[in-house]
Amino acid sequence: MNIKTCVNIVFAFAVVLAMLGSSSDAFAAPPKGVDHLRGRWDGVVEGLFDGNQPFVLMLDEFHADPNDPSAMLYNGCMAVGAGAGYAPVSARFVSLGGGNYDMTLFGTAGSSVIKLVGVASTNDATVTDDPASGEWQTADQAGNWSAYHHDRREPQCPSVQLGEGLYFGGDTYGVVGINPDESRNEGTILEGFSNIVSSGMRVTLPNGDTVVAPLFTDLFSPTVDFIDSFRFLANFGGLPVSAGTYSFTLLDVFGQPIPGASNTDVWFACAMDAPRNVSAVVDGDGIHVTWDAVAPASGFDPANFIGFYQIELGPETGAGGYGANDIHVPAHLIPALNFGGFSTGSPDGYDFGNALEELSNGTYQFSVISFSVGFGPGASGLECQIRANDELIRFDKFGDTITLLP
Repeated sequence: MNIKTCVNIVFAFAVVLAMLGSSSDAFAAPPKGVDHLRGRWDGVVEGLFDGNQPFVLMLDEFHADPNDPSAMLYNGCMAVGAGAGYAPVSARFVSLGGGNYDMTLFGTAGSSVIKLVGVASTNDATVTDDPASGEWQTADQAGNWSAYHHDRREPQCPSVQLGEGLYFGGDTYGVVGINPDESRNEGTILEGFSNIVSSGMRVTLPNGDTVVAPLFTDLFSPTVDFIDSFRFLANFGGLPVSAGTYSFTLLDVFGQPIPGASNTDVWFACAMDAPRNVSAVVDGDGIHVTWDAVAPASGFDPANFIGFYQIELGPETGAGGYGANDIHVPAHLIPALNFGGFSTGSPDGYDFGNALEELSNGTYQFSVISFSVGFGPGASGLECQIRANDELIRFDKFGDTITLLP
């Protein structure tokens, strides 16, 4: 699939989310009191996974599109492939008149998000003469699909079964910036990743309050395309609650919890120090960065692949630039030459974003950060990120010349 096609899929999904973000709580009024689209549809996806795959689509709750009285927005679930489990779907139907509807649906096939577009027809009171057909698309395949209405009964979609091609992980970790006087700026990040079509992530805090983390991506998540991979992130001041349990749940296209798409994380502490004595040397290969190795602590011992270092580089004002993570030695090369946006780094770790030659002229800065991983009962994912705010390295870039600044 080319970049333009991927962008079109992302845009279509974003349009659905944008409409739902402004929708009211009112339900659409089905024609003549009957929801002609609701219920079970049985079909075939042609040419998927090197064969024709049967699918069962269950359309459930719907809302009116407040911006288009001819459109309805549905959720539900779909199982693609013989014996496959059900995964959530989000769909939009636009009335074309005469019982015909233009259809756009996002669901999951295997571990990939699949998009179905086409036309569904509801001919009369008989359900089984309601056909639907069109084209399907994943990130790397495309083909045709067709289906017939099985019944209009309100479906009962089962809970998502994580681990059967579907994944979701929610994570809570602390953020610390150490000032020159050793005072600290502290914060909390709530983050999640999934391949389940979803519009947000609800987090229940230890005190019972809830936060909704919206869709998010940056240069450290190049595979997050909101097609096959989704990322969510929210942040606020103050460290997480020590020994506190944070509960995460994915939200469907109507902002309702997706049954089964949930997990928990327990946070304990930021136990390690920040990288100190960060220094840099420039040559034709780029900027060679070194720092003092940070002493091992709970959840942090990069030399033994527990936790890691990260570099974040950007303009003094604005966003974007370069990053590196999963570094396990106290040294890294910020490369001068284009590395394609993502590559293994030197001497280890991974490079993200733009090489030095791709940066516009201007003043930039970077810092080195320690990242620990969860430790203690119930802990998972990351635990803490910590940096020394007076260890910034600044430089000017003009053409091919990099000049370190005091």
